[in-house]
Amino acid sequence: ADSWTVMVYMDGDNNVESYALRDLEELKLTGSSDNVNYVVLLDTLEGPANLLYVNEGTTTIVEAWGEVAMDDPATLTEFIDTVEGLYPATNYCLDIWDHGGGIAGICWDDTSGMSQCLTMAELRTALVDADCVFDSIVLNACVMAQAEVAHQVNGYADYVVFSQQNMYALGFPYDLVAENLNAEPTMDGRALSLMMVEEYTVYYQSIGYKDVTISVFDMACLGALADAVKNFASAQIAVMSTYQKGFKFARMDTESPSNAADIIGYAENVIASEKISDQNVKNAAQAVIYAVDAAIIAEWHSDDVEGMNGLGIWFPTKSVTYYWGAIYEARYRALTWDAATGWANFLDAYYAK
Repeated sequence: ADSWTVMVYMDGDNNVESYALRDLEELKLTGSSDNVNYVVLLDTLEGPANLLYVNEGTTTIVEAWGEVAMDDPATLTEFIDTVEGLYPATNYCLDIWDHGGGIAGICWDDTSGMSQCLTMAELRTALVDADCVFDSIVLNACVMAQAEVAHQVNGYADYVVFSQQNMYALGFPYDLVAENLNAEPTMDGRALSLMMVEEYTVYYQSIGYKDVTISVFDMACLGALADAVKNFASAQIAVMSTYQKGFKFARMDTESPSNAADIIGYAENVIASEKISDQNVKNAAQAVIYAVDAAIIAEWHSDDVEGMNGLGIWFPTKSVTYYWGAIYEARYRALTWDAATGWANFLDAYYAK
């Protein structure tokens, strides 16, 4: 078997099509090597989807897939199964490339006509059905760096690379990522994930973009994080009637792209709050900080987003967002994260007037 097979699920069947093609061109600058395979399922607005093998300067159509729904978990499962069968390797990386919406989902496919996406539940279904454990899963999409998202891929990834903020459509510098991996194909999932964050950081620093975040989550730390958050949620619920206002102020001062509060930021604000004097809550908050610090093994944010520490949690400032049409509440309670932490029960208590 080869050292690595990198599978890129590239959903360009929407308004980021031109950037998908640009990233494919970057990958072609380096291409596959004797030990490393780059295989892309590319779906565009205009044409049908093709399964492509990327070589230096060229792509070969391995299979013509016709028009596919990239927002259908069965498509992702078939992609993983097919590539694993054709290009077996010691290590696997899955890069899901498209729009992201945090716990709402990933991969909006405009041609399938439903303006639907791959929900978090469907992402897990796809991974369970494919039954391939990835050394690294890269979510090249907006606002995916949330504890809930990491939990949905539990058991199918050793490391997850994702961003708290929006990701620019330019994505990763894939030519450099491929060059590094080809030069050192013995690297493991941890090394690949760290290298991708390093290249992303250098690239966006060099062009001076704002609002940039990127982080790596070590899935071995997921259970401890879930336990810490569960305790933190329970501790807050127990004293909610006394300290609700303190929690609200702590939340208001926390960075929160797309309704996901920076976990460390919120916990630090709870600890620092003079409105909250319950030591049990503050100890629980400190335990959460330690757990996030252990799980996020690399993180970079541009100077303008100082309050970002690499991982968020769903925590809208307004209850109306959470209860809107019962959609988010129902979706949230369907997440594996909620079963492990009871965070939705905390949100219910927090929003209670």
